[in-house]
Amino acid sequence: MNAANVSLPVISEKHFPPGTVPVNITDLVAYCDPHDLIAIASETHDVVVYRITGHPAFTVKRRNGDAEVIALKWKWDGSVLAIGWNDGNFSLHSGENGRLLSQGSVRGTGNGRAWKLDLTPDFGYDDEEEEGGPVVVRFSWVKHCSASHTTLPPNEALRDASASGDFTDQTTTEDWQDGDLPQGRSSGFQSNLKSRQERSTIPALVRSISRLDPTSILPKLSAIPAHGLRAGPDGSRFATQAAVDAVFGDTSLQGDDGVDVLLVCGSDGKVAVLQDDEVEIGSVSAGNGGALACAADKQAPVHAILSKGDEEATLVASFVEIPLDTLSSPLLHAVALNTKRIHNLLAYTTQIIRCIQHDLATGIAFPTRLLNNANLELAEKQEGNVVSNLFHLAMTTDFSDTMKEWLVDIVKETNHKRWDQAVNAMYTNIQNHLFMNLLPALDRLSIATTSLRGHAKSHEGSGRFDAPPQLFSNVLDDVDALRLVAKKAQLIIMTEHRQFRAFSKWLRLMIDVGVAGPGTSGAAETEEREVPNLDFPLLLSYIKSTLSHSELIAYVNQLNGLRGEVQSQAELFTGPEMSAIGYDKTTAALKGVDAALTETQPGEDARLAANPALNLPAITVHLTAHVRACMDRIAQWQSRMLSNPVPTKVEGLDARTHIVDVKAVPGNPIQGLPSSIELLEVPEGAGHIVVHAVLHEPSSGLKKEQKKWPASDVVRLHLSPSEIVDAKFYGNSECLCLARDPEGKYSILEAKGRRTLHGFVSDDGFVPEQLVTGGRRGKEVCLVLGNGGRQWRMLDLAAKSGTGSGALEPTTEDYEMSGME
Repeated sequence: MNAANVSLPVISEKHFPPGTVPVNITDLVAYCDPHDLIAIASETHDVVVYRITGHPAFTVKRRNGDAEVIALKWKWDGSVLAIGWNDGNFSLHSGENGRLLSQGSVRGTGNGRAWKLDLTPDFGYDDEEEEGGPVVVRFSWVKHCSASHTTLPPNEALRDASASGDFTDQTTTEDWQDGDLPQGRSSGFQSNLKSRQERSTIPALVRSISRLDPTSILPKLSAIPAHGLRAGPDGSRFATQAAVDAVFGDTSLQGDDGVDVLLVCGSDGKVAVLQDDEVEIGSVSAGNGGALACAADKQAPVHAILSKGDEEATLVASFVEIPLDTLSSPLLHAVALNTKRIHNLLAYTTQIIRCIQHDLATGIAFPTRLLNNANLELAEKQEGNVVSNLFHLAMTTDFSDTMKEWLVDIVKETNHKRWDQAVNAMYTNIQNHLFMNLLPALDRLSIATTSLRGHAKSHEGSGRFDAPPQLFSNVLDDVDALRLVAKKAQLIIMTEHRQFRAFSKWLRLMIDVGVAGPGTSGAAETEEREVPNLDFPLLLSYIKSTLSHSELIAYVNQLNGLRGEVQSQAELFTGPEMSAIGYDKTTAALKGVDAALTETQPGEDARLAANPALNLPAITVHLTAHVRACMDRIAQWQSRMLSNPVPTKVEGLDARTHIVDVKAVPGNPIQGLPSSIELLEVPEGAGHIVVHAVLHEPSSGLKKEQKKWPASDVVRLHLSPSEIVDAKFYGNSECLCLARDPEGKYSILEAKGRRTLHGFVSDDGFVPEQLVTGGRRGKEVCLVLGNGGRQWRMLDLAAKSGTGSGALEPTTEDYEMSGME
């Protein structure tokens, strides 16, 4: 065929430099239809996202030195990019800038996961014992439309119902419910009652009430400044205000009636079902082999998974049915929304505690180094310690030679400024973390948990929400205990910070006196001028109780007995540290600390505070464990909604069949038409393509007298004498084919339309190998990758300039069907 005069406009052309060449142009190139972005896994196993013009938009760096990308998928609206790694992990990244949103794993899930005793961040799955375990092979991501929720938005539905019933001047819902209408309007009300019921006004009202968000009137949560902390994935999730708003300002579960479902297919045949990206509903088994392809359509409540069968070289299709009516109910909406909030708020809270620990460690590091230096000098000369010498100096202004040398030569003006800045920044940062981050987050966590506890109490004893209310009460107890300790820490910070400011002012005076020379006139003038401005009670208290050991340390530092992990929930809660934590125990411990304030022995308060019930990291670990127990119970209840699919053997195909594309075709239950998937096969070296239709029998809706559909239908489209290199579905029913004629010239064809869309010039050095179709109505594009993945060309399909002399004419001999009745 001659395609020299047929061409499509070239939007862009890109040559990949070394290091950015796609590692797999068949499976690891994903096109984002809404935003015209192309995600490509490079040979360095970073994921680079390009604009349609070929310019990089952002890059997602590889997880670690060994992880490789093995799966890519954009969310249906382009807001999230899912990446699967060969270490069993998968991660969800913002489609705007690549920021990590959440992560999960297909390994070590369920009851087999260890229970952590500390707050060390999770940098990824790294267990050499399970090397070669299951990995993510495919994602299936669709927002389904429920047939029972195809009404107007709630406010529009109510407004329309009011207009149709002509009762707009009704002022109370009691009048509406009782039908107590003004004279002459009862007939209109009755005549439109049926139509309003058909519009599901009352269910829409229920859904609107269930979507009321009490946290919307609260100020936004603030970003968490890390101050140099390398804190794992959560560090980037909450580092900027835009990132925090993206996490907690998600309205995907509000304002519509769709059900956003993500399927994560593992290589072992297990399929995890998640709602709204993060809320795990449960898992099903789709055979023993990993998924080869996935397809779903928003109009059908099923996800089709094509995988290897139990028998050697067989190919099976599994249809995972999604319980849309249940998942879109007001109860499930509230559960999913609050579950996601609790998950995100717990991560936010944990990150705050890590930052507080980091700020405390960095704040006391430099002063501790100076004090240790002084203690070493004093110990060598048997002159006591730095605390007693500074206390003596503050009371008598009598300099010893060692203290004068330390103040003038070691501390001096430069190091005093560093000391002052470090400690002031430490107290300010921790205070901000507590007041601006932690306490508001705990308030929101209480609201979300209370909502779930209310549903649990309302449905206690039934199967509608099978989660004991006590699980949520345990979480609330830990939240209250954490709030009490945070407020106690605030009081300690305010007290110690006042003491330190007084001490720092006095210390600077002592340095000036030491430099001028004790007993000299210059020193006397300095003392006379500055001493009246000193607050001696505060500085003496700081030297005596806080200088060498801040009371805050016992509240913030990780306890020695809480490190590592245990293998069971019972083992965690029966440990000596965890069993000492609880709201009542925290209250009692705080009363003991307050009672000990009258004691004068240095360090007494710190010893009392070294208690798991008063330790922020320990209480957070306890809270994390209780939250996990709640989430596991909710996931166990939700998993009952799912049933394992029954694999259907695809006749005429096996695992060696070259399937290049898959798409879902929704059915019509009213007409008795089942949903199906269409498989596009390109036989090797052949001049034709084969479309296989695998039908899914709906569980209900087909009458007995209706005929049964065959398990697999086949359509063959012959395009000889050209050899088909690649093909992709395009539009509702068309197929695009990359063909090579006997002369070695390449062209893009419309298989069913029988015409040539684009011809490649053979002498320009570009050898096409792979097609990727994408875009949206009126902006369709075709990405052609060639030369071993080192080059692409972006073609504008919307132009469709395929009407020249090289266009193919349809012939009835080339169009064959089999298996159709």
